[in-house]
Amino acid sequence: MLDIFEHRKTGIDGSASVELRWNGAWGLKHTPSLIPHARPVIHGRVLTAIFDAAGVSPVLRTQMLDTEELRHNDLLGADASIPLGSYMRMFERLAQILEQPTLGLDLSLRMGPELIGALGYAFMHSATLDQAIEAFASSVFSIQGVTTLSYERAAVPVVRYSIFDDRLHPRRQDVEFSLGYVHALIRRFLGHDQAPREVHFQHPRAGPRLHYEAVFGCPVYFEQSSNALVLDPGAVASRGRMHDPHLVSILQNALERGRPELDQGDTIAGAVDRLLAELIETGDASCRRVAASLGMSEATLRRKLKREGVSFRAMLRQRRCALATRYLRETDLSILQVAQLAGYAETASFTRAYIEETGVMPSMARRQRPVSGDNQ
Repeated sequence: MLDIFEHRKTGIDGSASVELRWNGAWGLKHTPSLIPHARPVIHGRVLTAIFDAAGVSPVLRTQMLDTEELRHNDLLGADASIPLGSYMRMFERLAQILEQPTLGLDLSLRMGPELIGALGYAFMHSATLDQAIEAFASSVFSIQGVTTLSYERAAVPVVRYSIFDDRLHPRRQDVEFSLGYVHALIRRFLGHDQAPREVHFQHPRAGPRLHYEAVFGCPVYFEQSSNALVLDPGAVASRGRMHDPHLVSILQNALERGRPELDQGDTIAGAVDRLLAELIETGDASCRRVAASLGMSEATLRRKLKREGVSFRAMLRQRRCALATRYLRETDLSILQVAQLAGYAETASFTRAYIEETGVMPSMARRQRPVSGDNQ
């Protein structure tokens, strides 16, 4: 088994990728935490599907909704949405009530393409698995987002799930549900129990390791640098059993019509912030890389950021420290390991930057761990 301190990046660095910005359970999202934004939300139907699959009684549903000041009517209707933070807390609370630490993972296997509507059926009827995943990741319903599902088409393909907003906790159930659902869609597409090469989770393990490996059929590693499915190249090239080009075309047209217009109020700083949240995890969050991703030179990027009253250096440090805070509070990784994951070569520079950014020592942030939540 891979030691938890070896953070793999197989087939990830330098590869081309496409991404879908979503809410971890397939709904509309807004901007990340470091830039002023509206509250991120999720479609109410997702929570309803989870309640139904878990066999949650009407009384318990009411009690859980009450804790978040929500009502049953908030889940009704095609456009009904609830705060993403509320969804994550209720998901984790439900796992604790049912005494099922892998609830999100277990429920994901019961969900079909209908959970995400036209997008799910377009996936199932694509020509190849590669095309299915690419189209999935290209169907961007929200240009602004606090999460992404990215597909990296390298020698070893990788599907990676990232949550940008570091205020969103606890997140274990959402992450395991999201990656588990992608795995379930892939298996449905292929018609057999295809296993990834590896599965990575950023959070610590909650349930028995053997259970995770039985679900995915492969080694599963925890406290890694990203949440990812490392796929088998041969499986990705597989042709679809239910390929229907006419149906896919109809569904894609429907998805395109439902795509919202670009938010003209979005800023360069907002775009940079979203890229940094993902690039820090892949190991290259340089200004050059960010500028290239946005189709401009470094000088142009720095100039545009200056006009918006921010600097690349300050944004990078803020993002790195936010990521480090999460690792400090959620894992038992050493200060050096946290520093390296956040992009610092050694502890001295990390500690200095962390104190300047947060006003406390990294060791103090570790002592501020929540009593309950993601580290149950």
